[in-house]
Amino acid sequence: MSRTARVPLVALLLLAGIPLAGAQQGPIRLHFDLHVDPVPNGVPLSTKQSVYQERADWMGWVLDQTEPLGVQISFLSTGLWMELCVDEGVGGSGAQLLQRIWASGGQIGGHSHRDHRQGALDWPDYTSPVTLAQSQDVWQDSQDWVNQAILTAFGGAPPEPLADINCVRGSHVPESEPDYHALMQQFGYGIRQPGPEEDYYGWYGHHVWHPFRPSDANPMGEDLSAPFVQPTQGPVIGKAAIHHGVFQDMTAPAVKRQFLQLYVNWRHRDRSGAPERIWCWGWAGHAHDFDPGSPSRADMVDVVGWLDAHFAHKVEPTGSQVLQWSTHRATGAAYFAWEAANPGTSSFSFDSLTVNWQEYPWLRPVAEEMAGFRWTADLGLGGGTSAFQLEEDGTGVPAVLLWRDSGSSVEDLSTILGSPVRAVGLETGNLLGTDPAAVAVAQEPVWVVEDIPCPPPVGYCVTSPNSVGPGALMAFAGSASLGANDFELRVAGAPPFKPGIFFFSPNPANHPFGDGVRCAGGPAFRTPVLQIGVDGTASRQIDLAHPPGPPGLFVPGSVLHWQFWYRDVAGGPIGFNLSDGLRSTFCP
Repeated sequence: MSRTARVPLVALLLLAGIPLAGAQQGPIRLHFDLHVDPVPNGVPLSTKQSVYQERADWMGWVLDQTEPLGVQISFLSTGLWMELCVDEGVGGSGAQLLQRIWASGGQIGGHSHRDHRQGALDWPDYTSPVTLAQSQDVWQDSQDWVNQAILTAFGGAPPEPLADINCVRGSHVPESEPDYHALMQQFGYGIRQPGPEEDYYGWYGHHVWHPFRPSDANPMGEDLSAPFVQPTQGPVIGKAAIHHGVFQDMTAPAVKRQFLQLYVNWRHRDRSGAPERIWCWGWAGHAHDFDPGSPSRADMVDVVGWLDAHFAHKVEPTGSQVLQWSTHRATGAAYFAWEAANPGTSSFSFDSLTVNWQEYPWLRPVAEEMAGFRWTADLGLGGGTSAFQLEEDGTGVPAVLLWRDSGSSVEDLSTILGSPVRAVGLETGNLLGTDPAAVAVAQEPVWVVEDIPCPPPVGYCVTSPNSVGPGALMAFAGSASLGANDFELRVAGAPPFKPGIFFFSPNPANHPFGDGVRCAGGPAFRTPVLQIGVDGTASRQIDLAHPPGPPGLFVPGSVLHWQFWYRDVAGGPIGFNLSDGLRSTFCP
């Protein structure tokens, strides 16, 4: 039941409302990726049926919350759930759910792990490593049963050809990107479920904001000849956890912060008359994440309501609509239309795989100033000024983001922020003032943050379990005062008597390295090797008068990211691991 690619037809069907000419930007397309994961195959049929119904009920609850606000659901399901939908029939809860998702503008597609159909309602996993032939079975079975469920839901008469409805694919196999590309082409899918590209968060603290055609050598790099487009988003809403080996905060306060970052970048491009790009982002959620009482339920309702209140109905002075709820299918169609109008033009590519501001495609001040902050409150300043309060995760340092659509004003933030502050223009990076009682605000968004003279170093990123416990943790003694010169690095929870190295970088990171996570990026500088003590601790005094790196990194206001590398052969397959990170900001 293979098929030919039909996605260009989908693009033609969905073009209505997509602006392709002029300097204004099309809306930010937000995805809500709701997908169903496999059920363990060893459970009785009655349990599978119970889980199927439970997940249908929870997805129905999601629709109850989102339909009134016009949210479109990108629904992708495993084969077993779809077979149970077929088994239940057109009047069943699953079929009714598919009808409801489609009627509200959503999509229906496939998501699989290693599960394949061996018999009626029997979907075991292939054991790892999964071969290409086995991956083809996984894809074929998934495609067949998604199609069967669509036919069941619509009484054998689907509203569009099956190939145009079931045009989005997500799968955990094959693990080889070249093989994945080959199967996307073989099965005719032109749009891939987001996922591999979210690792970008580990370098810049936010996700990719444009769809693109990914390379089979680097899922965050671009290859305009790739057979499919990659929409983008973050992982499960309501969770702050490692996903793909990268710690990503998708709790409501962090999601709001990242949307504000996205909006400031989009708004700058819109009002500066820059060539149009397709903008997108969003979040995922498994059906089982929305069980009653879950943080995903609460955070999803919070974020969707916040976006509806502030951005879903907002139109810029240019006439551009800010936000549009979208699906992977619709975003893919918008990209195909943009691509046809801009042949050979790059949408996005992250080739260096390191923090490289020459390569960074958006506003650097937004990334540097707002990374690590979380939304705390909407501020009703009135008079045409939009304002949001945030605070830095770990330190609690407060900040306010402000802008105006027209005119100018002077705002008094002294009841929120202590003195002095740094008021920074987020489009130019210029310092605009230091008095919280007299913050000048116009069309350029302003970031106003308390200017703490010598903030204490703060932990960030994550540690990883090792052979002696839950992982090594960074600490410090003294201060980051250059004049005091009493800064000491410390680590605890490392394996005794093993060699280790403190190293540092001006840039953060957050990606797998060895048996752990690298938190300090490149360029990196190391201190001399030392031996971990019998109690699993180590320390090193940093001579700030004669620093172990370029002197230009050790000046007032500079920020460094420190981490500890250590040998641990017994702790994992690679044989070395890392601590969490420590961020220091130097003062006089």
